[in-house]
Amino acid sequence: MKSSPESIATLKQLIEYANTTQRELSKRTGIAEVTINSWVAGKYIPRLDNALVLCRELGVSLKTLSQSLGLDTTGIPDDSPN
Repeated sequence: MKSSPESIATLKQLIEYANTTQRELSKRTGIAEVTINSWVAGKYIPRLDNALVLCRELGVSLKTLSQSLGLDTTGIPDDSPN
């Protein structure tokens, strides 16, 4: 089933769903708060290594994180358990 644009969470929402703040996420990941703020604001997107750290901390897949950043994930298989 495809997600409508309205159902795709933003990075800000993913952070909220994880019951944390940008400041706490910064402390837990070692990523500068200003960097996280720039991702939330849509100014930049994280490098792959930082994206993986975010996925672990937020408990989401790389595809979900990519969608939250506004990246086109068309043709990328849906996440499934191994």
